Amino acid sequence: MSLLAVLHQGDSRYYSLLVGATVSHRLPLHIHAAQPGVLFPAALAGLVPLGFKAALLEASEFQTQAPGLLEALEPEAKAARRVDLVVPERAGLRGYYLEPIALGNLLMHYAMGSTLLWMGKLRPELIGGLRGIKQVSVMSPSFAEGDSFLGKLPSSQRGHTTVPERAEALARHVDVILYSGGKLPLAALQPYHTLLALADPPKEALKHVGQYLGPDELPRFFLSGVLDVLGHALPPGAFA
Repeated sequence: MSLLAVLHQGDSRYYSLLVGATVSHRLPLHIHAAQPGVLFPAALAGLVPLGFKAALLEASEFQTQAPGLLEALEPEAKAARRVDLVVPERAGLRGYYLEPIALGNLLMHYAMGSTLLWMGKLRPELIGGLRGIKQVSVMSPSFAEGDSFLGKLPSSQRGHTTVPERAEALARHVDVILYSGGKLPLAALQPYHTLLALADPPKEALKHVGQYLGPDELPRFFLSGVLDVLGHALPPGAFA
């Protein structure tokens, strides 16, 4: 039986999903949740002596603190300077950043590869998950902030920046609205849009779009990726 730690702050959104999937599919994995707080560095140092196979870092502050505490980083973790999975190896602790990979797999699974408009809180650490999109545009509080976000993409993918007051015109030319919290101009939503929400949108938004994928989708793809790294292949649908 392997041990997987879920290190979180407050309520964990991953713990019950992981337990349910491991029990349902009889995986040889035991899930242990903990809130180490300021003892987070000690928790990482204790993974090897306590026999843990890995630690899932759910809290954002742990994700940003971890790179400085590890011996090796995967390319996504190095680029974002964030870690959401730590795996002990012979040479030390290795850090992965799987959430952008999960976002990319989600977009690929639902065949969202054409044009996308990001609305709401900008999360530059996830921009690697947009690599499969033909063109990415962004709604931002300011043009400078939006252009900075798009500047992290290859030039061939960069679309346009708009502000909330002008979002309606740009939204007419995209297939997918990715919403990540904050302001969501309902007038910009169209029946041909797919709304992919990383945060709960206003309920009335669902009446304006053709397809809706809620905030539960990305965690399913993320946890599927976590278990894949650990040698337990489960599809996203296993995390119901």
